[in-house]
Amino acid sequence: MKQALTVFLLFSQLMSQDDSKIYWNSLATDVTVGVPLADDESLIGGRIQVKASFDGGTSFNDLGDKFIIEKRDTDDLKEVSIPENVFEASPGFKEGAEARFIAEVWDRAGNSMIGSVSDSVLIIDQTLPTVVSMELTSSNELNPEMAMPGDSITFQLNTSEPIVPPLFEINGETYDGAVGVEKSWMLVYPADEADDGPITFIISYSDLAQNPGTPVTEATGGKVITMDGTPPELTDISLFTSNSNDSLLAIKGDSVFLEFTSSEPIRDISPSLNYTEGVLQKEDSLRFTYYHVFTEQDTEGVIPLILDYKDMAGNLGETVDETSDDSEVTFDMTPPADFKVETVGSLQGEAIAAEPGAEGEEDEKSSSKKGDSKGEPGLIMIIVLSVVGLTVLAVWVSWFKLFSKAGQAGWKTLVPFFNLFVFTKIAGKPAWWIAIYLIVPV
Repeated sequence: MKQALTVFLLFSQLMSQDDSKIYWNSLATDVTVGVPLADDESLIGGRIQVKASFDGGTSFNDLGDKFIIEKRDTDDLKEVSIPENVFEASPGFKEGAEARFIAEVWDRAGNSMIGSVSDSVLIIDQTLPTVVSMELTSSNELNPEMAMPGDSITFQLNTSEPIVPPLFEINGETYDGAVGVEKSWMLVYPADEADDGPITFIISYSDLAQNPGTPVTEATGGKVITMDGTPPELTDISLFTSNSNDSLLAIKGDSVFLEFTSSEPIRDISPSLNYTEGVLQKEDSLRFTYYHVFTEQDTEGVIPLILDYKDMAGNLGETVDETSDDSEVTFDMTPPADFKVETVGSLQGEAIAAEPGAEGEEDEKSSSKKGDSKGEPGLIMIIVLSVVGLTVLAVWVSWFKLFSKAGQAGWKTLVPFFNLFVFTKIAGKPAWWIAIYLIVPV
């Protein structure tokens, strides 16, 4: 062996290096040690043994088996790889420990040389960083949970240990401009770049050893900021009055009503009706009704309408100065012009002269009609009595002849009448049955 071994290099796969610091983190799979070998044929077939110390270089322990030196390794850097399970099983391996390395080289004959301790120190750090808080704030003055064009959204990330600058993915776009130091980092995001809706984000971060923390997808406390860049709109805008004669006219004491529907919740509503601020009468979901009572202080004529408003994020809506159907309300408190009735007249029809005696004749006709109507029952009664009388007379005459032929006195013909009357009473028949008994003999 022609040259003493004095220097070697240290590498590790999936390890992190911060300036002069090298870390063994939770993702590391093996340690790679680079040992410089001289251009010496006696080294071919020799051996290399890597050793590690976790006590500041006081004692070194072998890391795995010896490695054979091949021809291609001479006059070059021989890379020796130590598997993860071998390295982590070394005595003294623990979180926060510092590993120092040396290597011993044998030539083919068995001569050996122990090199100097490497200047590189491997720090054991396998602890994952965690988030202490992730505060989300909006510069919106009206609502801290809303944002509109011109606002900014601040992400404030605080971690359990120092981290490298975190990476922000906001609404699908990547931002790496976070500023901060060690455990506290901040990113200011311009709301102009966001689409309407909740702001979504993913924050990726790692500690100085490149141990990855769990990605952050929500703010502490679950706070959500919603972007609203769309101005509100009003529809179904109408004006009408309480006037019973015409809903588009008003007099003193009448009320004018303004109704409209908003496309979203709104605030700072300022309706001006005839230069007077309207009073809210009703709010039903997104339907609003304002009114104004006319007084002598109001200006006559078509009343002007001005309506200003904002949405909950502060976006200004378009000023309204007319209704949806272009209807207008007119205030009129001037009575008709003074006047006096000029003419008064009486309209008369033509008089019809009555003929002499006409009125008397009409009275007679009327009286005769009344008499006829009253006399009709009496005439009927006379006829009935006449028929009955004639019948009785005929019966009596016939009986009289019968009795005369029999040699009986004529007055005895009245006896049958009396007998018939008595029989009728005994039989319980009505009196008119007498006529039946009278007619039969006839």
